[in-house]
Amino acid sequence: MKMIKFEFTCSRPVALYSHLCNQYLSHNELYITVGCIENSYFIEAEGQLQQLESLADAIAHDFLISVWLIDTQITLIESRMGSYQLLEGANITQEFCQQCYPEFGDNQAAKFGDISIPCSCCQGATRLNEHHQQLELTDLQLIAQQVMQTGSCELKGVNNLSLHLKPCSDLHRQKLLICNPNTLNAQFHIKDHQILGLSSIEKPLITLRPISEHPSLTAPLYDVCFANSRALVVVCEILRQKGIDWLYFESDSEDKPMIWLQSAWSEVCSTPKELASVSSMPSSPEPLHDNASFNQFSARSENGKIYYEQRIRTDNLISKDTAGICALHAGNLEHKQNKNSAVIYFSEGQTGQIITQNRKQVTELFFSLPSLPSTGYDIYYQLEQSPQRSVVEKFKAKYPDDYLKLLDLKLSSPTDNLQSLWAIAAVVLGLKSDNITKQGLCDALISSAMQHQGSKAPRIDFPLTKGEAHRSLNWCKTIGSLISYRLADDQNSKKLAFGLQDSLADFISNWIEHLDLNLGVKSVILAGSEFANEVLSQRLSLRLGKNFPLKVNRQLDIDGNNLAIGALYLRQRR
Repeated sequence: MKMIKFEFTCSRPVALYSHLCNQYLSHNELYITVGCIENSYFIEAEGQLQQLESLADAIAHDFLISVWLIDTQITLIESRMGSYQLLEGANITQEFCQQCYPEFGDNQAAKFGDISIPCSCCQGATRLNEHHQQLELTDLQLIAQQVMQTGSCELKGVNNLSLHLKPCSDLHRQKLLICNPNTLNAQFHIKDHQILGLSSIEKPLITLRPISEHPSLTAPLYDVCFANSRALVVVCEILRQKGIDWLYFESDSEDKPMIWLQSAWSEVCSTPKELASVSSMPSSPEPLHDNASFNQFSARSENGKIYYEQRIRTDNLISKDTAGICALHAGNLEHKQNKNSAVIYFSEGQTGQIITQNRKQVTELFFSLPSLPSTGYDIYYQLEQSPQRSVVEKFKAKYPDDYLKLLDLKLSSPTDNLQSLWAIAAVVLGLKSDNITKQGLCDALISSAMQHQGSKAPRIDFPLTKGEAHRSLNWCKTIGSLISYRLADDQNSKKLAFGLQDSLADFISNWIEHLDLNLGVKSVILAGSEFANEVLSQRLSLRLGKNFPLKVNRQLDIDGNNLAIGALYLRQRR
């Protein structure tokens, strides 16, 4: 007789894992116990070797990959830590699992298209959306037929999907629903962790770059996902049989793509399905305030736990100027550290900042991105009034078309972020984008940087300006430096786009090393939606990670509920 422990370590609670652990308690012949300690789910079993091998095969089959899964282990143990009690938090929301998917989603199956088919494993049929409950195969075939004949169709449900054969709009990044996963490698540059992410329980959006010279996918980046409901699975399978590899879609959901940061997935900003949805985490150290709100999120401290939800409170609203400090406190929370740390907070919606916290837990703003001019005329005027005037005049003479594009540029608010700087840089480098919004131009720059082969590139200048309270960026000199390199070598925009990201990572690393001399920085927290830029996050991890532990609080969003929770630790009066 042997005793074995099967362990699944996650960065967040995974309801399906709780549910499966509870189901395995019924295997009485193996004396199974289960448990969950700090999001680490485990099953302990005692039996003969052959029985344990059969159990291992079953567990491997049942425990689907979650985006929050960070490690798995099978170990020989001598004593148990689990119990025979059911685990809490087993309220799963998904409609299908690996057992029922082939029965209704495989076109060769006898019950293909029967989305009401029961499943003993996930009970997904009991959670069908009310708009889908009466749908039969003929209804789903009509939906697919309408897409083929008219080019679009509505599918009501949780987020009211609008499906299209052609791009929906040029004003934002396009979202793609994959009908034929087997063609992903032929359409996109995709890595193993991205394939696993797309296939995971959560079915998240993931940003991918299409292959070069793709005949149809001409945008620099796309947000891609797989079907996440039984009805949608069947519609996609019918369309796949008709030769459709993907659909463009829009929905009521404001879900953002997942971010791959420090070799694991993070969520930018969660959107609970119900406004009353409440989650919690241990509060250590003790918060300074009972409640706080930031954007659409609220947080409260109660009985040694922090509760957070997507609901605005009317009291204790936090100033947006404190977003970076809130991100610092939230990052420290998971790692139980509240001194000698720094946060690099780059956000599309808040001011980009670098903030430190000393051994006395006093925070100080070291760096803040400036607000850039919102119109091309003002951008050009400030460049012309700066010491960069001579290179700007040469740019105007040599690239008149790009000069006119710069004058036509309009940056949506806010502009105190990297996204605005990247949009200006994209125009300066002459990068082409069908979408001339700030998002589209930023995507063009990041996509171009991703295409650079190698790790060497020109060093673009990111000089600091010293203000009364903190440092900022002399953005005119940065753009002037970029223009100078383009004037010298007009044939390598990919190298310059990469060099821009790599140079910023190098400058930040130098700044943190300088702060370390004065403060003794023990860890650096990464937070903010702009870490979706995988080139910048990779280069920063490579350069800064050599000398400092880089931390990400994966229990929380990196630019959402973390700000409300971090606000509970602000040293300020209400």
